[in-house]
Amino acid sequence: MQTNRMLICFFTVVGAAALTACRSDTVRAAREDTPPVPVQLRNPAVVERPDSVTASGSVEGSETADVAFQVGGRVARVLVEEGQHVSKGQLLAQIEPTDYRNAFNAATAQKDAARAEAQKADAGPRKQELEQARIDFERAEDEYKRMKFLVERKSLPPNDFQKVEAAYNASHERYQMTLEGTRKEDRAAALAQAHAAEAQASEEGKHLADTRLLAPISGNISMRKVDPGQTVAAGTSVLAIVDLNPVKVRVGVPEAEIGKVKYGASAEVSAPSLPGGRFEGKVGIIGVAAEPASRTYTVKIIVPNPGPVLLAGMVAEARIFGPDKARVLTLPPEAIVHDPQGAPNVYVYNSERKRVYAHRVDVGPPVGAEVQIRSGLRGDEQIVVSGQQKLREGSLVEIAGGAR
Repeated sequence: MQTNRMLICFFTVVGAAALTACRSDTVRAAREDTPPVPVQLRNPAVVERPDSVTASGSVEGSETADVAFQVGGRVARVLVEEGQHVSKGQLLAQIEPTDYRNAFNAATAQKDAARAEAQKADAGPRKQELEQARIDFERAEDEYKRMKFLVERKSLPPNDFQKVEAAYNASHERYQMTLEGTRKEDRAAALAQAHAAEAQASEEGKHLADTRLLAPISGNISMRKVDPGQTVAAGTSVLAIVDLNPVKVRVGVPEAEIGKVKYGASAEVSAPSLPGGRFEGKVGIIGVAAEPASRTYTVKIIVPNPGPVLLAGMVAEARIFGPDKARVLTLPPEAIVHDPQGAPNVYVYNSERKRVYAHRVDVGPPVGAEVQIRSGLRGDEQIVVSGQQKLREGSLVEIAGGAR
């Protein structure tokens, strides 16, 4: 019984193998019966171009400013909208200025009064004041002498004489003070009061000027957080300005390639959100410390950006060119085909079998009208550049043009 089962299994396996062989022969025969596909062939072009470093990053403004009022109050008007271009010094918004104007006017009046007092102290007494003091003193002196004569002869009570004597001494001191002029310390005090009043007036003038919010840089309004009628506090950011011409493209360059990047080196920038757009720039900043996590160095590329076309926050791809030359293989873009997984391939011609076979390649950036092949080819292969849409792995081909 066991022997019968073994015989049955053996014949089953043999039959399956024979069936598979028959099917393979049928497929092979079918392929051999398929007419060859006409194709055009070409060797990869060899181009010498500057050695380069590729890196990804993002676009940022060359300058960014958060704008805030330096004084608080109720917003009277806002003159700009998001996206609008503004020039340095342009009026952006204004706070109701009445209270600040009144304070400035009061401080200006106090400044003028203090300045007048300082000038008066510095100038000293006028001639008329000096003459009046002399007359008052002489009159008091004459009265003093007459009263003294009377008191010595017991004709005047001593108490009445003391009043006359006090008036005489006071007029004498006033006359002497007028002769000497203003004391040095009084002039200094008056001058200090004038300086303090001027500083207060200047401060109030600044507060009044600060009710007008001016653009500190030229650029585009990237954020607006204020509307007329709102009350804002001093120092609260209400607008943001970003200068987008030129822009800085910040990329991270691996440690192994940072040595190829030089200050002022040419660079080419593209943005996936702007198909076909390529922008020329130069390296403006090279970081000196690597990011601890990624071990990449920050490099900023300065790119002219009239329009603007590149906007802050866009993802960007950059190619930075070095001083050395590199040998690059290129092919027409149409030579690249993708397998079901999306990987790029090219069909390589086998002259002995007259068939083509897919080779996976690593496609780089455009080089003129062609694309760079970073890896996957030696450079001496014959590549299908026309007719590849009708091909599959191992297809029989007929050369209709190109290399043979």
